[in-house]
Amino acid sequence: MKKVKIASKGKLVRLSKVRIKQNLGDGFLRTVFATQTIDPNEFLTIDLTAAEGRVVVNAGWSITGGNNPAYATNSFPLSTTVWRLILRNPTNNQRTVTPYLITKLAPA
Repeated sequence: MKKVKIASKGKLVRLSKVRIKQNLGDGFLRTVFATQTIDPNEFLTIDLTAAEGRVVVNAGWSITGGNNPAYATNSFPLSTTVWRLILRNPTNNQRTVTPYLITKLAPA
């Protein structure tokens, strides 16, 4: 994991180490990455890297804090193997984000 400060937009975290892998069948895999903290009133950019031989399909996230607001300002494939999430925590509390990545076996 590598953390990089982004000028006035929070921090960037590049994740490739996996916490949980769940086989969804037909070559699809859900990967759960380690939780990350997002500071109060800040943005967090997370780059999720697919395992070797896989391509990204989609990504998602969950956040602590019950019904308090939080939102993704962007969620898109940065490349065939990296998905980028940009999240915003508009509250006054530090929160914990769990990122998820859906990948598929790369075509032969």
